[in-house]
Amino acid sequence: MNFSNVTELLGTFYPETQLKQFLDALGFHGKPRLPRDSTNAHLLRHDLGIEIIFTGERYLDQPMREYPEGALVFECISFYGAKDSDFSRFDGPLPHALEFGLTLKQLSSVFGQPAFFDEELALARWDLPQHAVFANFDREGCSDVYSFQTPVTDA
Repeated sequence: MNFSNVTELLGTFYPETQLKQFLDALGFHGKPRLPRDSTNAHLLRHDLGIEIIFTGERYLDQPMREYPEGALVFECISFYGAKDSDFSRFDGPLPHALEFGLTLKQLSSVFGQPAFFDEELALARWDLPQHAVFANFDREGCSDVYSFQTPVTDA
């Protein structure tokens, strides 16, 4: 399965056809459900190195469009590199032709200076027109998790 263009699905809601087909191809059958007292539903494929987050439409900070009441919106997808103990390494093409192991400097040459960087958290964010890109870095300063999310609103 090609994940290089998965960012085009961000902001869609279940059960829109393309999103449903994407989830079915990953082995997720049936409607995602928000756990009681939660704003997010997490779909995990530890074996593939993928985490998907849906957010209830009323909990979105910055809706990308109008949603039906109660819609579950595809807000974020994360791809894990080999160093995360809970997930297998994602093996496939990443959006923006990214690779695991890139440094902040290398990623900045692709996306420009990050909109957010926290050295202590080892986390950077770039705000692109249609979505945000997050990179988590290991102790050596190399990217080991990428997340792609609907646009971010700084509080």
